[in-house]
Amino acid sequence: MATIPEEQDRWRTLLRRSPVSRRAALRGATGAAAALALTAGPWAQLARAQERVGVVGRHLAFGDDPRTTMAIAAELVDRPGGAVAVELGLDPAYGATLPVDVRNLVNSGHSEQYFAHAAATGLAPGTEYHYRFRLADGRTTPDATFRTAPAAGDRSPFVFTAFADQGVNTGGGEGANRYPGDRGDVGKPADALTALVAETRPAFHLLAGDICYADRPAVGSFDPGLWTAYFAAVERSAAQTPWMFATGNHDMEPSYDDGDAGHGYGGHAARLALPTTGPSGCPSVYVFTHGCVGVVSVDANDLSAEIDDNAGYSDGAQVRWLEGTLSALRADPAITFVVVFFHHCAYSTSEAHASDGGVREALTPLLDRFRVDLAVQGHNHQYERTDPIRGGRATRAAPDGETVRPETDGTTYLCVGSGGRNSNGWLDDAGDRHRGTPGEDREIRSRVHGGEDESVTWSRVRYRGYAFLRVEVTPGTPGGTATMAVHAVTDGGEEIDRVDLARPVPALWTPV
Repeated sequence: MATIPEEQDRWRTLLRRSPVSRRAALRGATGAAAALALTAGPWAQLARAQERVGVVGRHLAFGDDPRTTMAIAAELVDRPGGAVAVELGLDPAYGATLPVDVRNLVNSGHSEQYFAHAAATGLAPGTEYHYRFRLADGRTTPDATFRTAPAAGDRSPFVFTAFADQGVNTGGGEGANRYPGDRGDVGKPADALTALVAETRPAFHLLAGDICYADRPAVGSFDPGLWTAYFAAVERSAAQTPWMFATGNHDMEPSYDDGDAGHGYGGHAARLALPTTGPSGCPSVYVFTHGCVGVVSVDANDLSAEIDDNAGYSDGAQVRWLEGTLSALRADPAITFVVVFFHHCAYSTSEAHASDGGVREALTPLLDRFRVDLAVQGHNHQYERTDPIRGGRATRAAPDGETVRPETDGTTYLCVGSGGRNSNGWLDDAGDRHRGTPGEDREIRSRVHGGEDESVTWSRVRYRGYAFLRVEVTPGTPGGTATMAVHAVTDGGEEIDRVDLARPVPALWTPV
């Protein structure tokens, strides 16, 4: 069995440290304003702008029913001096006022932070809404818009995007949110990918774990101010598009003073508002549907053989829930495609994390059984696509531009840990990439954490540069064919890979 990289060993030590007291936390910098103002370059300019408004890092997420609910969130720059509200309507005149729940988070070794959450419910499907935050002193954020998921039976095409392992670079000098070996401009590709997602204006965006890297094991510290900087950086997209997060190993953060049960998810509970459709006690496990696509978020920390700090915390509840959820999605005639996204890879090759035997053992039998179309993974900082896999083996070759039929061919596994974070030189290694299964002169191996290393033939494309997924969904008509065109696009806008997934649409079905 391969050894755990030194970075992960440092990370474990950090996670297990005892939380600091509330008094010690309050001796740190004061709130989001300080978190922004203490950084340099563009973040200093952003701090001044956000202080004027009083709200930073607006971000959206679907509620339990994406057709009728939306979660609206942001961080408040200072301790609220009165009631905060969200104004909502079909145009910039708004007309409705939503109450806001302000969640106070005391961060280990740092200041208090304040996160504002509003739940928009009773919305009309397929409708554009305008919103803004309003503080007690009358200050407001700029107008922003979002669109709810389409009504049942709506067969309109749509696009969603995805990546993982994004992070943020504050520009704070040597060592600022960087591991040894990181390039100095590590923030630029992440920013470029966010800009491309914002230009795409997808129906939703998936982030398969390792969101902002507020934990910095290389220097033995944890900086929650990087969450402030992160949401400010992605606001151009996340304020208008639901960003749906899965949990990665770097998202298990040191405990807070809020009674976090030890899983390291206390910060997530304050910052994020994700659907509550998953099993109890698994905050980042949920399912939602958008048109003909069902999407499932899985917490691979519960299943990992490589990093076992949270392994088994659900006592099997997550896997049992996943089995029932996939069964229900496949029984719904309105759902054509099923996408599952999670952090640790079931199938990937690299010199770092590669495949995780625990994740593979727990998930792949269910993905085989319920004919899951697409699995979106992170953890390895690269783009990689497999041939369709069933029973642990590639069923056929699927070169660039090929059409795959998941019902008979199997599940396509994609690693998109190419979202912007460069660690230890993993990204931009031009000498370690391939297109097409290698011939006899080159063997590709997958390090399987929890088992033996393996030689593989299923790795079809690996690109060690920055990239994201743009997935174009064409639902088709009853009796016809639905497709998902999966494009891999670099931070420069170049398409480097494509595969089309195709499924027949039932000839007769009645929308619910």
